[in-house]
Formats: sequence, structure tokens, C-alpha cells
Amino acid sequence: MAHLYQELAPATQYVDKKSGMSKSKWLEAIKVSRTLYVGNLSFYTSEEQLHELFSKCGDVKRVVMGLNRYKKSPCGFCFVEFHTHEQAAQAVNLLNKTSFDDRLIRVDWDAGVSEGRQYGRGESGNQWRDDFRGDYDVARGGHGGNLLKKIEDQPDRQVYVGKLKNAHGRFNPNGLGDEPAAKRQRTDEGPTTGAIFKPGPSFDGFGGGLPMTFGAHAAYGFFPGADKGKGKGKGKKGKGKP
Repeated sequence: MAHLYQELAPATQYVDKKSGMSKSKWLEAIKVSRTLYVGNLSFYTSEEQLHELFSKCGDVKRVVMGLNRYKKSPCGFCFVEFHTHEQAAQAVNLLNKTSFDDRLIRVDWDAGVSEGRQYGRGESGNQWRDDFRGDYDVARGGHGGNLLKKIEDQPDRQVYVGKLKNAHGRFNPNGLGDEPAAKRQRTDEGPTTGAIFKPGPSFDGFGGGLPMTFGAHAAYGFFPGADKGKGKGKGKKGKGKP
């Protein structure tokens, strides 16, 4: 009876901005995709558990576990690839926003897994959402990184207090991409604090989207880039000055 719930066209809010695709091309790709992104998992959920769950919707080709970039340990997301698009569609329609391993999981379309996408993109090696949250979530590594701080008298804004690395590369497990070396050097010189973030609509990947609330029943929001150009020309001592 699962076909009764199937949508005429895949509906998705998830667009991986580091895929190298435009939003329109991404949406075209998922119309024939056999791959799903699964988020808000417990760090302790195993590949075997996921394979068993998604096999109820069709023949699973593979499960690619999301890993901490440094520790290579599970960090709360995965990709599931089916043999057909129709089987993947059943999984989206039946399993999205359902409870699994005591958490409300997110099941969404993905354009396909490339090497490097299995790694978290946050500073800790996990997903950014865990670096940003300030609560304690035993199923996601305990205390969050708390890298977003509320601004007094500006409840709709937060300030980023971590070391901002603005890597624009495509699926590089080291977090550095194809941008020029000089640009990488500038962004990696040291901590950049004070970047302002304002919540907005969701484009959650496993690095792009921020949950506006955290825990087992997370709601997702958008992670816009920091204020660009701010402080430009104020580099190390002596740069651009006699």
C-alpha cells in the first residue's frame, strides 16, 4: 500500500551546496536518483541496523556511514543507496520523520555519493550542527561545541566564535578544496570570530544546514555564510601598509 503515499515528484529541501551543481540541476538529478540522505541519527546506530530498516522498503545496494573526519567514527548521518528509484521513493515516503533508535530521523533525496562526502565538515570533524549546538545530547557525542552564541538584544541573531574555515572545495575529506592556494592560506591563518548568522530556510546537507533546535527531534534551519568582506585588508601586520 506504500504506493498510495508516493508523491508525483520528489519533494526535497536538502541541497548540498558543495556538490558543484546548481539547485535546478540538483533537483533534476534526484528525479532519477536511487540514493537517500539520512540525518539526525544516533552516533551509536550501526550500519546493520540501518540496512535492516531500509530493506523493508526495497533491495538496499549499500549503506555509507557518515564519519568524523578525524576519528573515522560514526557521527550521526548516512547515505542509503537502493537498486531502483522506486524503492528509494518508498523509503522517503514511509520513513522520513519516523522514530528510529529513539530519534526522529530525516530521510531525504540525494543526488549520489562521491568519495569524501561521508566525512563531517564541522571543525570537530563531526557535522556543523553538533559544533554549533550548546546542549548535551548523549546520543550525539555529549556536549555540543557551542560555537554559536546568542547576541544580547538581538534574539534572531547569533555570533560564530569558532575558527572559521571557508573551504569551498568539492567533497574533499580534508576540508580543503580546489580554490587557489593563496586563498586557502588566507582563510586558514587563524581564528576568525564575530561572524554573524541569521536563521533562515533549510538547505540542510551534513554541513550546510543548522538545526534551530537540537536533540532527538531536531528542526532544521539554514547556515548562511559569514559577512563577506568584513575586515578585508586587515590581515597580518605589515600587509598592504608601508
